[in-house]
Amino acid sequence: MLPSLYRRLVTLFSLNEHIVLSVVAVFIGLLVGYGSIVFRGLIGLFQSLFMGSGHEGVVMIIMGLPWWQILLMPMLGGLIVGGMVHYWLPRAGLQGVPEVMASVALHNGQLGLREGLVKMLASALSLGCGASVGREGPVIHLGATLASAVGQRLNLTVRHMRTMVGCGAAAGIAASFNAPIAGVMFALEVILADYGLATFSPIVLSSVIATVVARIHLGDYPAFIVPHYTLVSAWEIPAYVGLGLLCGLTGILFMSTLFQTENLLTRLPLPRPAKPVLGGMLVGGIALLVPQVMGVGYDTMNLALLEEMGGLLLLVLLFAKIIATAIALGSGFVGGEFTPVLFLGAMVGGSFGTVVHGWIPELSAGSGAYALVGMGAMVAAVLGAPLASILILFELTSDYRIMLALMVSSIIATLLVSQVYRDSIYTRVLRRKNIQLWSGREAGVLNQITVAEVMQRDCEPLLQQMTIRQVREKISKSRDESYLVVDAVGRLQGVATFRDIRGVVCEEGMEDLVLVQDIVIQPEVTVSDEDTLYETLRRMGAAGLEQLPVVAARQPERVLGMISDRDVVRAYNKALVERETGHL
Repeated sequence: MLPSLYRRLVTLFSLNEHIVLSVVAVFIGLLVGYGSIVFRGLIGLFQSLFMGSGHEGVVMIIMGLPWWQILLMPMLGGLIVGGMVHYWLPRAGLQGVPEVMASVALHNGQLGLREGLVKMLASALSLGCGASVGREGPVIHLGATLASAVGQRLNLTVRHMRTMVGCGAAAGIAASFNAPIAGVMFALEVILADYGLATFSPIVLSSVIATVVARIHLGDYPAFIVPHYTLVSAWEIPAYVGLGLLCGLTGILFMSTLFQTENLLTRLPLPRPAKPVLGGMLVGGIALLVPQVMGVGYDTMNLALLEEMGGLLLLVLLFAKIIATAIALGSGFVGGEFTPVLFLGAMVGGSFGTVVHGWIPELSAGSGAYALVGMGAMVAAVLGAPLASILILFELTSDYRIMLALMVSSIIATLLVSQVYRDSIYTRVLRRKNIQLWSGREAGVLNQITVAEVMQRDCEPLLQQMTIRQVREKISKSRDESYLVVDAVGRLQGVATFRDIRGVVCEEGMEDLVLVQDIVIQPEVTVSDEDTLYETLRRMGAAGLEQLPVVAARQPERVLGMISDRDVVRAYNKALVERETGHL
């Protein structure tokens, strides 16, 4: 056991803690970089077993296979994956990026190493048998798992633990896309929601080191073959606005289809291990018609970027991929959503660009430019990561000239999804598990504290028949700003503020004529003693109030006390201090 190796290093060598964290971040970058290489090797191994070749050009391989093998591969893979998940991960709920987000927000960055390795194996198997799932999500999860294991071994504080998990996630993205800056931004924007310098520095180091490892062993090649595209004319801006709207609508369609399919397959009266078999059969059936839906789809996306696919085929692949991915993920295959979202963006952008270029060829770029921008806009909208998506595409192209179009489309798509759907795919997955994140981690704390734990119970209410003169002496020594008003039997009638009472008292001769009930404010919003502080803050914000009456959950007419925003903040700060100073 190493009860506090981190502290020993800081003390023994008289080092600043940021230096030690930086060394740990470098180690995590190395570990995740090699972990991603092992993961890709496993995908190639399983692909060789199922398809006879580990080459990444899955479409050409599948086109050369007999129909029965195309149908049987994902079914057999689904049988094995279903058995692995059922027996090795019996209580598995979240996976991929949502699990990492939940661990940071609710579990102090703790992720089980054994579960993480099993999920890596199941993800590699899912991809190797041709399931329509993504590769980047599992790599992010693997990176976060390895980083969490290192942090737990070093007995890091909760704050440093979260930073290390962000390092692992950033390294995973960087190693996958050969894009270190995008890895950093994804970790800060999606995983941590924290842009502080103390967090930023270690994450940059991990991301850079993982990229270096990947380049040494896999070559310094971008994830996609991207020609140099540019904004041909200012007249294209409206077209890219339209593309942003189209990507937003497509993203909403994809997320709705995914979750509805998952609900449908969950209700099927089949054993849990059998559902991936059914999903594999359906994906295989789709692949008999459009083999491009199988696997990660990098080769198909490259063809779209190189303008080597027709607009009609791109449109067909768009809907086929939505259905295939929804079935694969909904039935129980293990994988991510990142790559399928990129695929959808390339398809919708390429098909839209074909129409635009055919309409105004002299004033617009080819369909490949729109496919590229569509990829970024789709990632921004569906994953809720506009900054990371812009940077990913910037690092892929190394060209600033297409960035204006990318920024316009990404922001439009993100605004549309946030307005209509309210969630990214990650936050919707968490919400379905009754996990609500707010600014990264605050909701995780606030959702664990009830109103009953922090409310003011000693506030003596005012009777509605009391005169202002009777109230004057009662509140003269009080520091409260608001007072509950009840009737003769104790039922809540409203709230009276100190400002309203004082205003009436200052008018000569009015003290005996005005009753409390004449100045009471009707309580349009209340909270119960069983509500969480997160729900309380949400209601306060929506109503524009700083205090709310508290009623009994089982007897709404019975008033129990008051709660203010200061009570919530005080309780949150106390809980946060306890968590930040605690050790894992």
